[in-house]
Amino acid sequence: MRITITIKGEPDVLPYTKRFQFQKPDDEVFIASCEKIKNMLDAQQKININDTLLLLSALIVSSIIDGKDRSIIRKEISSSLSAEQVMIGVPEMLHMLDFEVILGDRRFMIAISRPIPIRNSAGQV
Repeated sequence: MRITITIKGEPDVLPYTKRFQFQKPDDEVFIASCEKIKNMLDAQQKININDTLLLLSALIVSSIIDGKDRSIIRKEISSSLSAEQVMIGVPEMLHMLDFEVILGDRRFMIAISRPIPIRNSAGQV
């Protein structure tokens, strides 16, 4: 299983790519890493950008395996984390995410806009 994410943030910052590679979706390291992140969130700890990308990747992989439609995946991803759960600056660094997930011989691509909603000073998203 290979996950490639192209990350587009603030307009004045060049896009960059993050890759995760595991043997398969039930790889022990992949599962343990995601559990660590979930435990941090349960303990009200904020997660960094790498943890955020791994967690979002895990959610997408799980959704692909479950056969969910892209529109449902986009909606679920955009409501999975709040700005209060991630470190300062993470939502701004993730304006647009382009995921390419390769599971065996299947290739799945999905773009997620604003995966972590940012509230303005008036409290609006």
